[in-house]
Amino acid sequence: MFSSVIGFLRGKTAVATHHRTWEWQTTPLPLQENIYLSPTLPPDELISSARVILRRGDEVMVIQDHQNEPYIIPGGRREPGETVLQTLHREIGEETGWTVQETAVIGFYHFQHLAPQPDGYPYPHPHFFWAIFTAQADQYDPARIEADYYVTGATFHPIREVLTWQLGYGQHELLQTAVKTQKR
Repeated sequence: MFSSVIGFLRGKTAVATHHRTWEWQTTPLPLQENIYLSPTLPPDELISSARVILRRGDEVMVIQDHQNEPYIIPGGRREPGETVLQTLHREIGEETGWTVQETAVIGFYHFQHLAPQPDGYPYPHPHFFWAIFTAQADQYDPARIEADYYVTGATFHPIREVLTWQLGYGQHELLQTAVKTQKR
């Protein structure tokens, strides 16, 4: 598996790199995160999450999190048996109420665990990916939204405005790529 990750990443350059520590059942999980802009999906068995920059004309969906921080890549973890696109459609509906059309891959996050795999850890280790798409918002149905501690709001804002905001690392590059992809 490690050689397929190395082979997949060969020739690609990260646009952003970040170190952080997540936690799993009180076990700290130090990670290195890299964001890549690429129209190619990573190896399917290593994609743990699907996320999207959701556009509506000249606007982009902005999610407000539980700490009142905005981010522009809603989505979430794959469930067993789901394809990446099924995850994308389900997660966007649950978080925003929207259906999507015209999806295109614009990049991916590559995560590498920097510590040994904890006992019982059920997720890919030491490497996993988040697939990042861009899509056009299609239909809104608020009944699709599921209560989520981490998501306190989801609203569209003008792209030109959002590009001036302080966003998490790599999100400006992803948004700029989504805008270029939309114009094709």
